[in-house]
Amino acid sequence: WLKLKVLLLSIVRPRIGEKGGLAMSLPDPLIDPDDPQFKGKTWDAVEKVLDDREKFLVSCHGHDPEQREARGPSVLQPSRPVIETFPWEERIDPFDKPASCTFSTWRHTCLRCTLGAQTVTLQLNKGATNNTIDPEMLDALQDAIMDLQDRSQVRVVILRSEGKLFSNGFDPKYLMSESNMTENQIAAIQKQFAKILYFWQKLPQLTVALIQGSAMGAAVGLVCACDMVYAVKGAYFAMSETKLGTVATTSIPYITRRITYIKNVNQLVLAGSSLTADVAKEYGIVSEVVEDAAGLDAECGALCDRMTLCAPGAVASTKEVITNTVGAPPSSFMMDYVASVIAEVRRGPEFKSGIEAVQSKRRPGWADFPVRP
Repeated sequence: WLKLKVLLLSIVRPRIGEKGGLAMSLPDPLIDPDDPQFKGKTWDAVEKVLDDREKFLVSCHGHDPEQREARGPSVLQPSRPVIETFPWEERIDPFDKPASCTFSTWRHTCLRCTLGAQTVTLQLNKGATNNTIDPEMLDALQDAIMDLQDRSQVRVVILRSEGKLFSNGFDPKYLMSESNMTENQIAAIQKQFAKILYFWQKLPQLTVALIQGSAMGAAVGLVCACDMVYAVKGAYFAMSETKLGTVATTSIPYITRRITYIKNVNQLVLAGSSLTADVAKEYGIVSEVVEDAAGLDAECGALCDRMTLCAPGAVASTKEVITNTVGAPPSSFMMDYVASVIAEVRRGPEFKSGIEAVQSKRRPGWADFPVRP
């Protein structure tokens, strides 16, 4: 209010107290316009006096007027907006629970793991219960992700499932059991799923989902976190959380980044629409639609052939740049970031090998070993 009143006075009379200026003062003024500190002074001088007074008053209450939060509010500017960090500045904590096994010591039965030629196939193995997601399935997905993060020899990760449905989302029995859990316990499960989606999307390998049946609820979020999605024509995609009185919080960030237009996000997430595979392709969820399961295998094989020609390190770096910069406006920070990535990549052995292969008209070294499921 102090600054506002002085500002109002300065608008009406740029120099306070000069001849021809405002002859009356504001009701119950917080400052005296005839005060020698303000009379005849420019606004910059008045501003400095007011700032010094504020610092003094703040210090009298035991606060350091110079202290401020990183890129955020200060004591003198409590309403200053916090500037969001750029994605490449974010530091997401790892999973709270340690891994219980690796691919070599795999013990989960709900998720089958198959090692191929530079590929890993993860198959949801609960067809009898529509491949529902529960804490056991989350632990299995977490263990798979933690192992894949360190497997540089794996270039393609394939996600598929057995049975009629791809996945029915969270297990209804588990959701009913949440009534006997504390808020912290429920939040811990959802945070684990949120980290699964985040680290799955951040995997250095190309991830592809093969959808042989309908995907619902949380399964749609898992699908949207994949790089490529192939679906049979008869598959449907549905989010029924609003019909159940709940919110698909953990999946929404990945759905909104996958679907092209927000109006289509609203159809799926808010209105609970059930999308056919063709509509899901139009929305951006699905990459290609095929007739049957055999078509899924054919598309997957063709994708692996294409990935054979792509350098694994370059794929990983490109994925990182896409994930970090999608939706972010151009800025000096982004320019510095992308320039540093390309500089680092071009110093690496893959770039040198690729240039030498082009000059000698031969295949690069990574293309000598086919990628096969």
